[in-house]
Amino acid sequence: MLMALAAAAVSGFLLPLVGGFIVPRRLSLLGDSSSHFAFAAIAVGALLGVSGVFLAYVFVIVGVFVVLRLVRVLGVSGDQALAVVLAFGAALASLAISRGARVSLGSVLFGSLLAVDVVDLSAGALVAVSAAVFIARNFGSLLLYTLSDELARARGVDTRLYEFLLAVVAGLAVAVSVRVAGVLLVTAVMVVPVMAASLLSTSFRRFLGLAVLFGELGLFLGVLLSFPLNMAPGASSVFVLLGILGVSAALHRAGLRI
Repeated sequence: MLMALAAAAVSGFLLPLVGGFIVPRRLSLLGDSSSHFAFAAIAVGALLGVSGVFLAYVFVIVGVFVVLRLVRVLGVSGDQALAVVLAFGAALASLAISRGARVSLGSVLFGSLLAVDVVDLSAGALVAVSAAVFIARNFGSLLLYTLSDELARARGVDTRLYEFLLAVVAGLAVAVSVRVAGVLLVTAVMVVPVMAASLLSTSFRRFLGLAVLFGELGLFLGVLLSFPLNMAPGASSVFVLLGILGVSAALHRAGLRI
């Protein structure tokens, strides 16, 4: 339980922080495609008898690279590229399972308190610290990139580089958080706190701060509630986050801003 709470703290910080830059760029489905690649990595790792954690990072980075190449080289839309990668990840996972990979589908798809170990937690903490340092050092350029491609390029920002780096960080964040939130629900943890924060914030810094706060609150309470309710932590966390979104919407309609 303590390991799960620690992992929830890491994921609750990391996913909304990255989502604050990914969601405005209309790359929300990157979480879905990355999580399915993480699922494929877990299944292939179980089939080959190797660590699924390491494979998850490799698979996610490859998946993100493929998405960007499809968009840049072939000129397809982002949703089409994400759909292709998502389908390939799911098909690869299905192939590995059909070949005899032993995977607990319930815990992989919806998260599990027992799935988190020291390796997952250490990797998540490392990714969280790296993402925070990267965002802190490049906040101005990232803000320009998030608000407008044209303005960012006019100010000399390499938008392709920042798009790739943010996509990779988002993919790694998803790979880290799959153990707690599950493949099917991890994207909600990236998107819902960002939606709730956007309804109440009056500046981008406050927006990021609120998103992280809502993410931490949602995952922490979700993990705590999952034990007495005998519910997957991903599901309980999403229900809590949806409740936060509902409260934020009500406060927004009442004219409250922070």
